[in-house]
Order: sequence, then structure tokens, then C-alpha cells
Amino acid sequence: MAAQNAASTAPAVPFTARQQTLLAAAVEVVGESGLRGLTHRAVDRQAGLPEGTCSVSFRTRLALLTALSQYVADTLTEQIRAMGDALPEPDERAGAEPAIGAAVELLSGWLRFPSGLICMAELGLEMIRTPSLREEYQPWRAHMIDVVEQIIVRGEKTQPRLRAEAIVSSVQGVLISAIEYAPQDRDAYLRETVLMVMRGLAEVELDPS
Repeated sequence: MAAQNAASTAPAVPFTARQQTLLAAAVEVVGESGLRGLTHRAVDRQAGLPEGTCSVSFRTRLALLTALSQYVADTLTEQIRAMGDALPEPDERAGAEPAIGAAVELLSGWLRFPSGLICMAELGLEMIRTPSLREEYQPWRAHMIDVVEQIIVRGEKTQPRLRAEAIVSSVQGVLISAIEYAPQDRDAYLRETVLMVMRGLAEVELDPS
């Protein structure tokens, strides 16, 4: 998800190599300055490209926001899909634990790139103010819920979809709160808290009513 990894993840979108460079730079701009700092000029500077390059590819600020939403969402979806494909085979003795471990590893990887997480959070709020971004940005979350639901099904618990939705909502908050910690403490906090959330919500008995 991070800008450093953006080109290598090759999101499945019709962006040119130049546009991907600009959008990777936009992730960094948002990570450093928030969406208030997202301007064509700031993206050009971050990308090390001549002034005016970004505005040629994305004429308006809304066009830039829309492309950034699609870029981030597709990158996240690609990584989530890869994690889902790589989940360990179900094991009756181990239950959901190996799959939970794989999910924690993915989240730990995201944490190494705080600019990407900040951009994720900023876009999540922006789509409330700008509903046209919703279609571009939301699909990654649905994919994440799908994968978590697969994990819960392995534990043979009731209402796996509801549990998955609760886990993903909780994990989004954990990821953002982890950034508040000193860099050397973030990973330990994330792992301990996400494991607690996933194990708890995957195991607690839900009222079927």
C-alpha cells in the first residue's frame, strides 16, 4: 500500500507508469500533509517532476482525488486477495489460528508505511463528504471482510459475516491508533491488539436474535 511499494504491486487499473508515479507521490503528500495539502503542485514536487505534470494527467482536484481513491483501493485489494489466496489449508486441530496469523502479518506490513495508512484514513473520511469517491474506494474493504469471513468460518462459529465486519472495523481503528505510538513500539502494539480483537470476535458467542 505504501508509496515505496506502489509501483511493484501493480494495481489492476488503467493508469500509465507516469500516472502511477504521480499517485504514489500523492500518497506521500497526504501522509505528510493530509488531504488539505493535496495539490497538483505538491504532487509534482513529491514526484520530482516538472510543475504542471500532475494537472495534465488529472485536470481537477476531484479527478486527482478520484484517481487516488481508485489507486489506493486497488492496491489494497491486490494485497488482500494475495493474502486470501495464501491462507494456510484448514486444519481442524489448529482451527483459525494459522489464518489469523497470516492476517496479522499483512497488517504488520501495512504498518511499516504510515503514509499509506494515513492516506487510507483520510480517504475513508473524504468519501463521506464526497460520495462520488465511494464507488472507487470502498471495494477493498469488502474484500477484506470476505477474507476475514473465510478465517472465521474455519472456527465454525455462527454469523461469520457479522463477526468479520466487526473485526475489520476494529482493525481499521487499531491501525490508525498504532501510528500514535513510537515507531519501535508500533508492531508489538498492533500484533497484540489485533490478535486480541480477532480471537475475541471470532470466538465470542453471539446472540442469534
